[in-house]
Amino acid sequence: MPQIHTVTLNPAIDRILYLDRFQPDVTNRLRSCVDGIGGKGTHVSINLQLLGLANQALGIVHGENGNRIIQLLKNCDVTVKFQHYPVQNSRMNYLLIEDNGSCTCLSSKGVPLSETDITSFIDFLRRELHDGDYLVLSGDASNCPDAFVYNTIMEACQDKHPKIFLDTSGDTLKKCIEAKPFLIKPNKDELAELCGRTLSTEKDLICAMEEVSQAGIPNIAVSLGGKGSVVRTEEGVYRVYPAKVNVCNTIGCGDCFLSGLIYGFYHNLPIVQSLKLATAISGSCAESSISVGFDPERVEKLYGQIQIETQKALQTTYTKNTKLQT
Repeated sequence: MPQIHTVTLNPAIDRILYLDRFQPDVTNRLRSCVDGIGGKGTHVSINLQLLGLANQALGIVHGENGNRIIQLLKNCDVTVKFQHYPVQNSRMNYLLIEDNGSCTCLSSKGVPLSETDITSFIDFLRRELHDGDYLVLSGDASNCPDAFVYNTIMEACQDKHPKIFLDTSGDTLKKCIEAKPFLIKPNKDELAELCGRTLSTEKDLICAMEEVSQAGIPNIAVSLGGKGSVVRTEEGVYRVYPAKVNVCNTIGCGDCFLSGLIYGFYHNLPIVQSLKLATAISGSCAESSISVGFDPERVEKLYGQIQIETQKALQTTYTKNTKLQT
């Protein structure tokens, strides 16, 4: 069986601050706070481990915060293979969680990485990868000197034929399309930016997904936030309607959704079953007061409440002379 590797190049300690309601220009009294782990790749690793799917978390960390990040992952039984540098300190983010479910993230830039750091990491990653392994590239990499570092990683590892799950946005996503990852997970706005036009209706959305698929992307999962998702695979297009949940915070929901999809593909589950699992995990995460993880018992209850409409993938409705905005 293939191994699963997640990559987090700019991990963090997430300090989660709970308060009744944030008000600017006055003193805000915190009710409580807790430290957790930040970075999309680390979240995927922890979620997969909760699902019983072993994986390796790879990345770069610095200083004492880096040691804490490594320990937090080990506490979740994740196999950790981070490159640790004793100088400087991995970043700390601050998450403001209000009683109404509003979430505000104050994100630090992180320790700038050098070209030597990236070269060393890619060499290390190549030694860890075996032919056909799963490779998850997700989250912030703005601390890298190469704005298209994910593309550089994919090109460097292409001879290993990894199955790449990509969760990024903006110019990085546009560039990464060239490497034909196995799955991308943009939201509606990110897909619109990728295609260079407004997507007003679900038909517009599906046409845009078909357009992207023509660039060699077999799986596209478009998040619609609390309204669910639209997912295109080689089997067809699926409109996913989530169960109603009591939202505590939305941070980490997308990482849970991606984790469920990875689990489904890894175990060759029917796509509808995978989508229900991924959506239920995401819903459970939304009800949690922390930024990573989910309640397995709640997932079971939400699973049966999720509705999915299916249709055949559209083949001719997109405009053939429209080009992706690369």
